[in-house]
Amino acid sequence: MNTEDLLLFGFANGLLLALFAAAVVDFGLAWRRSGGPVPALRFLWHEEHLLFGSWGEARRLRFGQYAFCLGLVLYEFTVVFCNSMAREQWPWLQAQLSPVLDTVMYLAFFAKILLGTRYNWRSLGVAGALYFIARWVYFNGQNIWFLGLAVVLLAAKDVPLRRAMKAFLGCGVPTLALVEILHFAGIVAPGATSERDGSFRLMFGYGHPNTFGGIVFGLVLAWVLLRRAKLCWWEIAAVAAVGVFLQVGPASRSAALCTLLLAVLLAGARLAKSRPAGKLGASLVAALVPLEVGVSLILPLFVVKIGPWANEIGPAWLKRLDDLLTCRISLSWAAYRMYDIKIAGQMLMDWPVLDNIFVYLLYQFGPVMLALVVILLMAALYGHARCGRWQEVACLIAVLLYGYMETQVLHITSDPAALLLCGAIFALPRAQWDTPTRT
Repeated sequence: MNTEDLLLFGFANGLLLALFAAAVVDFGLAWRRSGGPVPALRFLWHEEHLLFGSWGEARRLRFGQYAFCLGLVLYEFTVVFCNSMAREQWPWLQAQLSPVLDTVMYLAFFAKILLGTRYNWRSLGVAGALYFIARWVYFNGQNIWFLGLAVVLLAAKDVPLRRAMKAFLGCGVPTLALVEILHFAGIVAPGATSERDGSFRLMFGYGHPNTFGGIVFGLVLAWVLLRRAKLCWWEIAAVAAVGVFLQVGPASRSAALCTLLLAVLLAGARLAKSRPAGKLGASLVAALVPLEVGVSLILPLFVVKIGPWANEIGPAWLKRLDDLLTCRISLSWAAYRMYDIKIAGQMLMDWPVLDNIFVYLLYQFGPVMLALVVILLMAALYGHARCGRWQEVACLIAVLLYGYMETQVLHITSDPAALLLCGAIFALPRAQWDTPTRT
């Protein structure tokens, strides 16, 4: 287990123990204030309050938002810069700087969760149970990004989405610009032989086009979530232009397709003018999640190996679809023959590369976590559609398609739209999903 894994391992256990300790203190303070266990439990279950007492409430809530934004900025910088090809030029970025930044980031999220967030026991119990399961499957699958995403979502409660996206863009845009300047100046660009076809400049400093595409896609999502209903037609056109660039420039097909889809969905959202969907309409939107899961898991069953060495797939329509989705179907077919499904997940081999997030979740984290993710996504889509937040719905649908082709949706860098799940994760009333606690 490397340093980063050990750090997150300790943090996961420490946070869980701290939440249990907070619950004990919470109960004791409520009992003393209300004069009995039953009134204390009634208060804790229904009323949102700070853990460890209500001292310095306004300052703690402001501090919590700043701590979350600090953690988010450090997360973004670590991925965008320290995981660029700069790590090849300066190995100390990963060996020395990243562990320090990760420590500060985890401490910021730790402080936000424990000291700067209001909970009632109902919401804390639901979110805490989800975190416990995420921690459980982490020890089997050893995917630090998944547990890291769970921590970010746990810390995101009570933080205005607009403030979070300002911090995300405020770090992500200049950091990406710095990487590109260093790359095209030849400072962090690797040798031509280390890149595909010798076209190292088309990798834009990240060693793989889909890594660069995922970072750009995440920044586009963040801009949309910052602007939301205020998006103009020229901004929607700019989103489409970014999609064209991602296909023509780095040839990141997955990010290009999803960015173009996002532009189309945003155009529809602008025409919808924040009109709430009825129960049937919202249910149809939410049904996109099990539909995609079904397609993800069923399509590989139709693969038939053909050719002289059985190295091509059929039928012809499936081959064309597999090519469009950059072999995601055939890779899932290979996984079906190599892995058993385990209830709490497992570590996966380097091949086949499972870039379909739902197949990936099934094998690395197990069917329990897959079912929870599906439920949360459906709840989020249904809730935002019912509230007429169509820009948010557009982002979630674009991320769904992106997840069909990339597991980078586990990185908040490529999927800031994951913050839209907070209302569902904490089982909050939909009216509170976009209304943070007063500070």
